[in-house]
Amino acid sequence: MPTLLKNSFTAPKSLHRGGGGGALPRGLDSLPPCPVCPPPPSSYLHCEWATIDQLEKDKRIHQKLKRFKTKMTQMRHFFHEDEEPFNPDYVEVDRILDESHSIDKDNGEPVVYYLVKWCSLPYEDSTWELKEDVDEGKIREFKRIQARHPELKRLPRPQAGSWKKLELSHEYKNHNQLREYQLEGVNWLLFNWYNRRNCILADEMGLGKTIQSIAFLQEVYNVGIRGPFLVIAPLSTITNWEREFNTWTEMNSIVYHGSLASRQMIQQYEMYCKDSRGRLIPGAYKFDALITTFEMILSDCPELREIEWRCVIIDEAHRLKNRNCKLLDSLKHMDLEHKVLLTGTPLQNTVEELFSLLHFLEPSQFPSEAEFLKDFGDLKTEEQVQKLQAILKPMMLRRLKEDVEKNLAPKQETIIEVELTNIQKKYYRAILEKNFSFLSKGAGHTNMPNLLNTMMELRKCCNHPYLINGAEEKILAEFRESCHHHVPHDFHLQAMVRSAGKLVLIDKLLPKLKAGGHKVLIFSQMVRCLDILEDYLIQKRYLYERIDGRVRGNLRQAAIDRFSKPDSDRFVFLLCTRAGGLGINLTAADTCIIFDSDWNPQNDLQVDAGSALPPRVWRCVAFVLT
Repeated sequence: MPTLLKNSFTAPKSLHRGGGGGALPRGLDSLPPCPVCPPPPSSYLHCEWATIDQLEKDKRIHQKLKRFKTKMTQMRHFFHEDEEPFNPDYVEVDRILDESHSIDKDNGEPVVYYLVKWCSLPYEDSTWELKEDVDEGKIREFKRIQARHPELKRLPRPQAGSWKKLELSHEYKNHNQLREYQLEGVNWLLFNWYNRRNCILADEMGLGKTIQSIAFLQEVYNVGIRGPFLVIAPLSTITNWEREFNTWTEMNSIVYHGSLASRQMIQQYEMYCKDSRGRLIPGAYKFDALITTFEMILSDCPELREIEWRCVIIDEAHRLKNRNCKLLDSLKHMDLEHKVLLTGTPLQNTVEELFSLLHFLEPSQFPSEAEFLKDFGDLKTEEQVQKLQAILKPMMLRRLKEDVEKNLAPKQETIIEVELTNIQKKYYRAILEKNFSFLSKGAGHTNMPNLLNTMMELRKCCNHPYLINGAEEKILAEFRESCHHHVPHDFHLQAMVRSAGKLVLIDKLLPKLKAGGHKVLIFSQMVRCLDILEDYLIQKRYLYERIDGRVRGNLRQAAIDRFSKPDSDRFVFLLCTRAGGLGINLTAADTCIIFDSDWNPQNDLQVDAGSALPPRVWRCVAFVLT
């Protein structure tokens, strides 16, 4: 399989459209030619294919070539994919940042260059390209943004009495229109904006809170308030937010994220308007909406604190449920004229969490946590519930799928009880016996850490005994002895599957699902558990994608796109519940397997793929008979 030597050069890299480019012949016994990049600064647009002989003449890349050959040898043990040598997005123009004019030294003709940011690559990998190599549509878009006059006058918010209900959905960009319940949501958001009331859009996941929020900002934009707007979202969803902005509106939205070098480029080229001498114009912003992550807010970016934001939208706002969290403290130091919170689970565990959201939205209306808990702390009486509902009604909108989408089939959730294998029972008993002294003391304050550690070890055992330190080597040795010198070729696979009841179930389910043409999501709380599942999928030669907390934002979206495209051959998507369950929309999936449930059932509610098909959810639960 032709593979790009991604670490060959420190500068940005790319593919050449002429001179040796094109498809390679298949079925070669030797290694295929490798794409090699020109000296910096070059994009993937200018790579070209080179033979092994050509590369070996350059002593600088001998070690890199050796690593490439080793990688190719290792991959032969698994499966081969007929794919591009690198992400095709890398040769697609995302945005044009700047324009430069020069004179050709040979013929004296004027030459135009554009500074190009490429799709799925960070700003720091932007490169200067000839006008002839750049998409004309992107050039027109760049010139449209450059031609806009800076908004120097801060228009006041219209009076409450000027609000008018939208009876029909406007036609947004690309002829998009809102559904009836989404139009109702936009009207509600606008009504609160006109009435200076911060609010929570708490629709169930899958009803389009992102689209309603973007349409709301577009309507605010239409009345003359041209931003700046701020969107704060989980890392896994910021690319989707940018995509929806570009799909539904003509607003200039930018993503503020990445390394220090990338953020400095965003500040230089994307954030501020400049005068004819290239000097920054105070208070004049080039963008309309800025999308960033919780981590960027936590990093105390002064460039974001200095901006007077006309509206902030916070996605997955249950992140603010802890009143003492640093994120809330950072937000309090920002100038936010209007606040909108988005969450599918506004109340997860306690009323204290709800108070945290309400105090952030309206600190003057909800000043005292003690008073709030005195009134609603236990919610035991109907009178308390009704009083709280009356308080929340003006500032929270909550709709369920079955209320607004009558044609949706109900989600089918099946709880599958899986018995532990003999190996798991042995380790389960050992954990209990080893910690008997702690268990017999009960849940006292000083004993709680020991109990929690024991519970975590038992939980690991129920998922897979390989998660217990030292267990894998012992299990493999015992399995090898039981084979009586007739070790099967798939020895490691058999040992892995037979060791855990849940993996035995997975091993029976997946072949049937693949034969039926299904696409499967598998969620787990533990990254190490995903490692085991990934090892299983590789050995079974199932094509898959994976997202956990270690996967960067641009790589996350690329994995989602590969899984979701109509002709995709990806069968399974492995996701860590905390990293992959936050607002990710995987519409291609029709089956979901929850490998292990969260302690907090509300976190499992985040595992919602937004699928247009009636999804089947299988929840694996290990039951213990010791």
